[in-house]
Amino acid sequence: MAENNDITLDEDEGIIELEDEEGNITRFEFVDRLEHNGTVYYALVPAEYDEDEGASEFVVLKETVIDGEDMLATVDDDDEYQTVGEMFLQRFSELPELDVEGLDEV
Repeated sequence: MAENNDITLDEDEGIIELEDEEGNITRFEFVDRLEHNGTVYYALVPAEYDEDEGASEFVVLKETVIDGEDMLATVDDDDEYQTVGEMFLQRFSELPELDVEGLDEV
Protein backbone atom coordinates (compact mmCIF):
# COMPACT_ATOMS: atom_id res chain seq x y z
CA MET A 1 0.00 0.00 0.00
CA ALA A 2 1.49 3.33 -1.02
CA GLU A 3 0.89 6.06 1.50
CA ASN A 4 0.82 9.75 0.81
CA ASN A 5 2.99 11.30 3.48
CA ASP A 6 1.42 14.73 3.38
CA ILE A 7 -2.16 15.68 2.67
CA THR A 8 -3.13 19.30 2.17
CA LEU A 9 -6.78 20.19 1.64
CA ASP A 10 -7.77 23.62 0.40
CA GLU A 11 -11.39 23.74 1.57
CA ASP A 12 -12.20 26.77 -0.60
CA GLU A 13 -11.11 25.18 -3.85
CA GLY A 14 -11.78 21.51 -3.06
CA ILE A 15 -8.17 20.77 -3.96
CA ILE A 16 -6.15 18.08 -2.23
CA GLU A 17 -2.39 18.08 -2.64
CA LEU A 18 -0.80 14.70 -2.10
CA GLU A 19 2.89 14.17 -1.56
CA ASP A 20 4.15 10.71 -2.40
CA GLU A 21 7.03 8.83 -0.81
CA GLU A 22 9.47 10.41 -3.26
CA GLY A 23 8.40 13.98 -2.46
CA ASN A 24 6.38 14.54 -5.64
CA ILE A 25 3.26 16.64 -5.15
CA THR A 26 0.15 16.00 -7.22
CA ARG A 27 -3.00 18.11 -7.06
CA PHE A 28 -6.44 16.50 -7.14
CA GLU A 29 -9.97 17.83 -7.01
CA PHE A 30 -12.11 16.31 -4.30
CA VAL A 31 -15.23 14.74 -5.83
CA ASP A 32 -16.81 12.64 -3.10
CA ARG A 33 -16.14 10.46 -0.12
CA LEU A 34 -17.97 7.51 1.36
CA GLU A 35 -17.64 4.99 4.14
CA HIS A 36 -17.72 1.27 3.43
CA ASN A 37 -17.04 -1.48 5.99
CA GLY A 38 -15.64 1.05 8.45
CA THR A 39 -13.15 2.60 6.00
CA VAL A 40 -13.46 6.07 4.46
CA TYR A 41 -12.73 6.29 0.74
CA TYR A 42 -12.15 9.35 -1.42
CA ALA A 43 -12.88 9.86 -5.12
CA LEU A 44 -10.48 12.36 -6.66
CA VAL A 45 -9.85 13.63 -10.18
CA PRO A 46 -6.57 15.16 -11.32
CA ALA A 47 -6.78 18.94 -10.84
CA GLU A 48 -5.07 19.50 -14.16
CA TYR A 49 -7.56 18.35 -16.79
CA ASP A 50 -9.01 19.94 -19.92
CA GLU A 51 -12.12 21.87 -18.81
CA ASP A 52 -13.72 21.44 -22.24
CA GLU A 53 -13.35 17.66 -22.18
CA GLY A 54 -13.88 17.24 -18.44
CA ALA A 55 -12.29 14.65 -16.22
CA SER A 56 -12.43 11.19 -17.74
CA GLU A 57 -11.06 9.17 -14.82
CA PHE A 58 -11.10 9.27 -11.07
CA VAL A 59 -8.83 7.81 -8.42
CA VAL A 60 -10.01 5.97 -5.31
CA LEU A 61 -7.88 6.34 -2.19
CA LYS A 62 -8.62 5.24 1.34
CA GLU A 63 -8.08 6.99 4.62
CA THR A 64 -5.70 5.31 7.01
CA VAL A 65 -3.82 6.25 10.17
CA ILE A 66 -0.08 5.64 10.28
CA ASP A 67 1.95 6.63 13.31
CA GLY A 68 -0.99 8.67 14.56
CA GLU A 69 -1.32 10.71 11.35
CA ASP A 70 -4.16 10.63 8.82
CA MET A 71 -2.96 9.51 5.41
CA LEU A 72 -4.51 8.62 2.10
CA ALA A 73 -3.35 5.34 0.66
CA THR A 74 -3.85 3.42 -2.53
CA VAL A 75 -6.32 0.55 -2.53
CA ASP A 76 -4.20 -2.46 -3.43
CA ASP A 77 -6.91 -5.11 -3.29
CA ASP A 78 -8.55 -5.32 -6.74
CA ASP A 79 -11.91 -6.55 -5.41
CA GLU A 80 -12.04 -3.77 -2.80
CA TYR A 81 -11.12 -1.17 -5.44
CA GLN A 82 -13.75 -2.48 -7.86
CA THR A 83 -16.48 -2.53 -5.21
CA VAL A 84 -15.79 0.98 -3.97
CA GLY A 85 -15.31 2.32 -7.50
CA GLU A 86 -18.73 0.98 -8.49
CA MET A 87 -20.24 2.54 -5.36
CA PHE A 88 -18.83 5.92 -6.37
CA LEU A 89 -20.11 5.54 -9.94
CA GLN A 90 -23.58 4.78 -8.58
CA ARG A 91 -23.45 7.87 -6.35
CA PHE A 92 -22.21 10.03 -9.23
CA SER A 93 -25.10 8.91 -11.43
CA GLU A 94 -27.52 10.19 -8.76
CA LEU A 95 -26.02 13.69 -8.71
CA PRO A 96 -27.63 15.91 -11.37
CA GLU A 97 -24.82 18.50 -11.28
CA LEU A 98 -22.10 15.94 -11.99
CA ASP A 99 -21.62 14.83 -15.58
CA VAL A 100 -20.55 11.18 -15.33
CA GLU A 101 -20.70 10.32 -19.00
CA GLY A 102 -17.39 8.66 -19.74
CA LEU A 103 -16.10 8.94 -16.16
CA ASP A 104 -14.25 5.78 -15.24
CA GLU A 105 -12.29 4.66 -12.24
CA VAL A 106 -8.55 4.43 -12.77
